Parts: sequence; structure tokens; C-alpha cells
Amino acid sequence: MLSMHYLKFAGWLAFITWIVSDTTCRYLIPLLSPVYDALEELRSGAWNTGKAGPLLSLIIQIGLSLALAWLLTTWSSWCVLFCMTHTQSMETGRFLYSFTGFLFCEYALAKMAKVDRYRSFFMSIFHFTMAMGAFVVYSMNPTSIRSLYPWLARWMGVSL
Repeated sequence: MLSMHYLKFAGWLAFITWIVSDTTCRYLIPLLSPVYDALEELRSGAWNTGKAGPLLSLIIQIGLSLALAWLLTTWSSWCVLFCMTHTQSMETGRFLYSFTGFLFCEYALAKMAKVDRYRSFFMSIFHFTMAMGAFVVYSMNPTSIRSLYPWLARWMGVSL
């Protein structure tokens, strides 16, 4: 009985991971590449902005990275909540579900990070590093999901 429950869990998680990673790599990241290219030009002073160009570029990159970190950590928190919904009534065996959720979560984020280009600036990878660490943080303290994503916990049917 446990093995069929686990296979159903892993099958759905693999399917949703494939959809999320492929959709993000195919549609979101190519949309953001011209924005980052324009910010690199702004930082180098190509638009005759003088000393304000690098500062403006930095402020926009910080805002963009924080927004992307929030969006990508939504995936991490969804993976944690998905694991929690499948292990709510279980006494043992939770580690296997959490470890599988961790692998699929990190796989999707690593695939996205591989498609995105490193631009010799920390803010271009900040959002991926935050999202990759979020699974561990949310697994240890799932109540922190309630403050950032209360709608997601309600949608998944998990009370935190």
C-alpha cells in the first residue's frame, strides 16, 4: 500500500516538475534575457546616463532579483506543501517523500539556472540560490510559508 502511494506521489511530482521546469526555461527566461542585457548596457554607461547608470542598473537588478526569488521560492514552498499533503496521516516514511520532493525541486531549479546565463554579477544568480535553499528552510519550518504564501497553503489544503 505504501509503495503505490509513493509511486503516485512521485509520478505526479515528476510530471509537474517537468511542466514547471520546461515552461520556465522555454518562456520566462528568454523573456528576461533582453531585460538583463539592457541593464548591462545601462551599467556600462552605453545610454549616456553618466554616474546614475550603474546605480540605476543596480537598483533595478535588486528589485528584479527579489521578485524572481519570490516567484521561484513559490516552487520550493509548493514542493514542501505537496510532500506535506501526501504525508499528513503517515507515522513513518516521511523522509523518503521529503527527499524525493527535494530532488525534484532542486532538479527543476538547477535546470532553470543552467538555461539562464551568468552575467558576472551576483544579482543574476541570487534568485536561484535563494530558491534552492528555500526547500530546506521550509521543510524545517513550514510555518514560514504562511507569512509569504498564505494563499498557497490554503490552496493546497494544508493548515500551518
